[in-house]
Amino acid sequence: MEQIKVARSFIAADALADVVAENYDLDGPFSAKMFSKLLRTQDNDHYRILAGDKMYALRVYQQGDALGRQESDYQFELDWLTFLKDQGLPVSEPLPLRDGRLLGSIDAPEGQRYFALFSFAPGSSMALDDPDELYEVGAQMALIHKASAAYEAPYQRRPLGMTYLLDEPLERIRRAWGPRRKANLDILLTSAEDARDEVYTLLGEEGDQTGDEWGVIGGDFHNLSTHFKNGRPTFFNFDRCGYGWRAFDIASFLSNTNLLQTSEGLSEAFFAGYYAERPLSREEHAAISPFLTLRRIWRMGLFALDDGLAGYTFLAPA
Repeated sequence: MEQIKVARSFIAADALADVVAENYDLDGPFSAKMFSKLLRTQDNDHYRILAGDKMYALRVYQQGDALGRQESDYQFELDWLTFLKDQGLPVSEPLPLRDGRLLGSIDAPEGQRYFALFSFAPGSSMALDDPDELYEVGAQMALIHKASAAYEAPYQRRPLGMTYLLDEPLERIRRAWGPRRKANLDILLTSAEDARDEVYTLLGEEGDQTGDEWGVIGGDFHNLSTHFKNGRPTFFNFDRCGYGWRAFDIASFLSNTNLLQTSEGLSEAFFAGYYAERPLSREEHAAISPFLTLRRIWRMGLFALDDGLAGYTFLAPA
């Protein structure tokens, strides 16, 4: 019988422990365990790896077809993180395989999937009610933006421009909603075009920038992917990185944390930290508002992926 098509598989933890043992120059014994959490099916898979007495995080990327990715997209991310770590910035860094590469691959039931091993981020998730931690996150985000201005990417990665942020999500939403929700779609399209026009008026179209408002960004800074230990953060999970507007990075963090809906002092602490290292121009600051709209539309489109899986959640095995 012809093998049935598999849309998404989860690799057994003990099999991945063997993969790490075979491919990385680390001391054993080796064990692996999938992080116990609610997993969304549009996410990558993450495993906690114990090699000897040291902890690491292994990411198994979704098959590239699901998210429009190719090998160079993953290599870009890993190379950029290595660059940031070399600049002394607090990011979880990829570890090289025995042959020096940062990216490996396995044959999964649905096809080839890539993997990478990262240093483990110490501490616990940042507290959104701690102004000191918010200040530090803002400052370190600004330093990442500043340092990335000097990064010269040896790999191609699709930019986080309007095609990615708006056009593709809107097309997926249009197909998912169909004619029955035409009135809602018309309202959404009007908001989307207003936000696009406002960004272009303030910052110019992608590729037309003359300052540093455009560059490599994290794309999805989040309190849950920022750990603090002894007052110092470590950022991880940069799967959404790429060339984009830096103001969008700020809007993504504000959206992910709902920070603007909390006390004014907390959001001011974040901005104070950012401004201490990289003051925003008037146009950049004004662009945060339309980027918040674009971020919401992008997230709606994320849950309307064509394979029909995105949006479902379930508990990962312990």
